[in-house]
Amino acid sequence: MSIMEPYTHSMRSFSFTLESILEDLQRDPWPVTTDSRVQRCTGVALSVAIGLLESAAPRQGARIMTFTGGPCTAGPGMIVGRGKSESIRSHADLQKNAAPHHKAAVAFYTGLAERAAAATHLVDIFACSLDQVGLLEMKVCAEKTGGLIVLGDSFGQSVFKESFRRVFRRNPDEAAIDAGELQMGFGATVEVKTSREFKVAGAIGPCSSLKKAGPNVSETEIGVGGTSAWSLGGVDQATTLAVYFEVTNAEANAKLAPGKRRFIQFVTMYQHTNGRTRLRTTTLCGAWHSDPADAAPIGRSFDQEAAAVLMARIATFRTATEEVADILRWVDRSLIRLAAKFADYRKDDPNSFRLSPEFSIYPQFMVRDQNCGDRDRHATLAHLQLYSLYSMPETSCLLHCSSSRSFTFAGRSSFSSSTHLLTNAHTIGACWSAKTPQTRWS
Repeated sequence: MSIMEPYTHSMRSFSFTLESILEDLQRDPWPVTTDSRVQRCTGVALSVAIGLLESAAPRQGARIMTFTGGPCTAGPGMIVGRGKSESIRSHADLQKNAAPHHKAAVAFYTGLAERAAAATHLVDIFACSLDQVGLLEMKVCAEKTGGLIVLGDSFGQSVFKESFRRVFRRNPDEAAIDAGELQMGFGATVEVKTSREFKVAGAIGPCSSLKKAGPNVSETEIGVGGTSAWSLGGVDQATTLAVYFEVTNAEANAKLAPGKRRFIQFVTMYQHTNGRTRLRTTTLCGAWHSDPADAAPIGRSFDQEAAAVLMARIATFRTATEEVADILRWVDRSLIRLAAKFADYRKDDPNSFRLSPEFSIYPQFMVRDQNCGDRDRHATLAHLQLYSLYSMPETSCLLHCSSSRSFTFAGRSSFSSSTHLLTNAHTIGACWSAKTPQTRWS
């Protein structure tokens, strides 16, 4: 008999008992004084769940769903003490190194995330509370495993119920492929291969490095760099990954023969819900433009929506290590360089400034929004918004950038790829998506 057999049952044989248990659940009757917080050992609960799945289903797709109504107040992973006289940490406390539980909690949850990712298990976080829940410390569990993060005011809200229901979406029964199957994958990895004219600089999204070095890996790192392969953990039909490249030798490429092509290949592997491993390879090619005196072909192929998302992800990623003012100045200089190269204008005549339709919308998305500027925001909400920006599909990212209060039910993963030119002449960016193959080279 398996060591896990007394603790596990098939859903078919146990569904009625499980429903009865859930229906009979009641509030914890243990009294809580008005000057104390509820005692929660979320870290211990996560550790136990991960340990059980490591023994029961190693290297097999599985999800751990964490439901919490507030911050962890006891045991490893504690975010704040039980006494309400102790306030939960803020951005100001983090900057002053005045958050006594922060570093220990981050280290604890990072260890849990690495264990779950190694076993190809997802960790989802469903938190409903009017106060902070400690997402800043716990978010690494979802980031490294490809899990979901859902925040709400109450578990009874229709928004929460709809979000939870959509986790278990299935393909239509009449679908030609995977009819009736859940729309999710596990243990996903992405490897990028390129021709020798350019190298992989890094990726920004719900991923962690697989530390695969090689001749096509650039020394310049953007996001998670120093590798040409990443682990995404769980994926669905809306997961996206921003991949950045660096032109290896601009002077040599300027002498390329007319018609010279560039090549890029995305190799995606993931475990399907039926237990089988799937491999999908998407190969793209495009022409080099090597005449520095004529930028018109680049302008005609510029994808301003993809460029806005790529730039937004770089800017928000850099907020973890750089001052916001420096990042905003970098965004401004990038926009000025692009306008100087591709806009039509007469010197000292602002009214003559014109951008072609291929660039006309791009500056609107470069407006300074909440993702870079305000460090005094609610820490839990701030990091949820950043996590959403890193993983949303391109269209949802644009809504996120253009409106400070835009929300969407759209999911986060599928399997295709599209590649676009970034504003820097020596940097190329690609928006990788997990959906149907679609290619847009710039």
